[in-house]
Amino acid sequence: MNFFSRHLPPVLMGAAVVMVQPQLAVALSPTQISDIAKEFTVLITGEGIGSGVIFERKGDTYFVITNQHVVAKDGGYEIQTPDGSRYPVYRSQELPGLDIAILQFTSKKNYRLASLGNSDQIRQGMTVYVVGWGSVNDLSDKTNKSSYLTFAGIIESLSKNPQQGYGLAYNNQAIPGMSGSPVLDENGRVVGINAARLDQNLTVQGTRLLEGWRLGIPINMVLRTLNRPVSSPVTAQQPGAKPNLTTAGQADIRKTFARLRRTEALISSGGAKKNRKDYQGAIADYNQALLINPNNPDAYYGRGLAYYYLKKYQAALEDVNKLLQLSPKNAFAYVVRGCIRTLLGDKQAALTDFNQALQLDPKHVNAYNNRGVIRQELGDKQAALADFNQAIQLDPKLALAYTNRGDIRYDLGDKQAALADYNQAIQLDPKDANAYITRGKFRYESGDKQAALADYNQAIQLDPKLALAYTNRGVLRAESGDKQAALTDFNQAIQLDPKLAPAYTNRGKFRYESGDKQAALADFNQAIQLDPKLALAYNNRGVLRYQSGDKQAALADFNQAIQLDPKLAPPYNNIGLLKYEQGDIEGAIRQFQTAINNDSKLVEPQLALAVALYSKGEQQRGLTMAEAALRLDKRFADLKFLKEQFWGDKLIADAKKLLENPKIKEIISRPSRSQ
Repeated sequence: MNFFSRHLPPVLMGAAVVMVQPQLAVALSPTQISDIAKEFTVLITGEGIGSGVIFERKGDTYFVITNQHVVAKDGGYEIQTPDGSRYPVYRSQELPGLDIAILQFTSKKNYRLASLGNSDQIRQGMTVYVVGWGSVNDLSDKTNKSSYLTFAGIIESLSKNPQQGYGLAYNNQAIPGMSGSPVLDENGRVVGINAARLDQNLTVQGTRLLEGWRLGIPINMVLRTLNRPVSSPVTAQQPGAKPNLTTAGQADIRKTFARLRRTEALISSGGAKKNRKDYQGAIADYNQALLINPNNPDAYYGRGLAYYYLKKYQAALEDVNKLLQLSPKNAFAYVVRGCIRTLLGDKQAALTDFNQALQLDPKHVNAYNNRGVIRQELGDKQAALADFNQAIQLDPKLALAYTNRGDIRYDLGDKQAALADYNQAIQLDPKDANAYITRGKFRYESGDKQAALADYNQAIQLDPKLALAYTNRGVLRAESGDKQAALTDFNQAIQLDPKLAPAYTNRGKFRYESGDKQAALADFNQAIQLDPKLALAYNNRGVLRYQSGDKQAALADFNQAIQLDPKLAPPYNNIGLLKYEQGDIEGAIRQFQTAINNDSKLVEPQLALAVALYSKGEQQRGLTMAEAALRLDKRFADLKFLKEQFWGDKLIADAKKLLENPKIKEIISRPSRSQ
């Protein structure tokens, strides 16, 4: 009788030099603008999180523009440059009257300085781009990441003498982490600094501003406050001049923009805590932001992700639903909701979300990757492969997409291509522990168990708290006979993640084989309680129930396993054994054949089918199948071994007749290749 012996699931940031470009240029494509800006746009982490613009250099000292609210909290901050290097911020300067801070770091490397445009020449209706390092989430990789993003939009409104410097209003999308990002014109020049999201409709200086628009600070205001040159002289507010507050309602407007700044500071702080995996602290900051403004979509986005990482998926879903009510064209929100719905088991709804994300943003890499995962799980492997190919075409450095494509290629039988994808994923991201787990699974199933063990060891070295690596390594250790080490691994996996159902399933099988059947049953029950859709747990519990004599309960478990996973071979084999003892030979034959169709490497159903055919008179066919099965595993020629697999009396008696055939005896007597 077949246990399903493993569960190895794939496993949804000198002299001063300032660049001021002449104003005559040819418009660049969005891709060109994104590529240029990536060279001077930095990620800022610490007590807050955001983006920034490298705009000046003096010797080995670089100067970065960001929002003051990004670095509002006292504490240490780091700047991650485009090449992945990280530098401590050793000094910062706030600009009076503006939501702007100037940060400094030192490096002997050469980094590109931003080309600064003339924001006084910006007009309503012009196209602008916001680029920066936003917090994103991916279905197959539940980690905090900041990804470089680009969003296009148009200027909706311009304000003179604005509060906090928020003089640009535009309709670009942006997500948490993009405070301090550059706002670029169509020539790739920085014309502003992205700062905040307007949380209510306002009329400022006779101009109507709408809730949801993004607000930015014109670059000329920053340069004049710094006493730096701009590209051409204009009549404008002078450095240090206070905004004109004589217009009726300006006091209320001042309060509104001050509130925006406080809200953005809380969202930045929450993002930093989330990245440090202080999810409860992050939720507290987002809660404070929502007290200030109960309709802030960025706060719902961040809090939803924090709940997601805490595995509070229902709370996460509620926050993302609210986010989509507030921002129905937010492609990222659909991707996140698709991830949550996947984990809640609603795959069709998840597929709908990923489709909607791609309708809103046809170049959304994570949406392609995640949709590929769902399509794979729904059995549409060719469509999944197409999605992973598209994700890789859009982002050839997306390691996760190579891992997922490797899984598809393996399932489709192209094992060399699969291994190439796994290797490429690790080459792109050698510190991704999950990639080693996936390659380890491939190597295990390909028979290279030593290489698989090396991969699991590497995964644990990279992330000692990765429960899945321990349970997979435990499977290998159990099979190699190192039982105590295997049990230690299973226990460690459960200690690290008490909700990891496969760890209980694997430990249950180990306990069963060690003779502790009551503990094994407890583990299978716990696995099913944690994951009622874990087919292999039902199969394994069915084996235990069959042995204890409760054949009806065993049959119910085997049928439930098949209903959950029709491609899982062992339960078909096990039902075949039951039917054979009940005298339903034809029914047993159908079950054995289905098991073989699902897994041609499974020896037990091959020999059982051979016995059934031989006993009903199809002797030549039975002999041929028996020869093939015994070449794979001669243990099945031993009647004692068959009894240990819970073959019933009738099947044992018929097997004895087959095994006494001279042809079979001759095969059994041959030395194995290893002898």
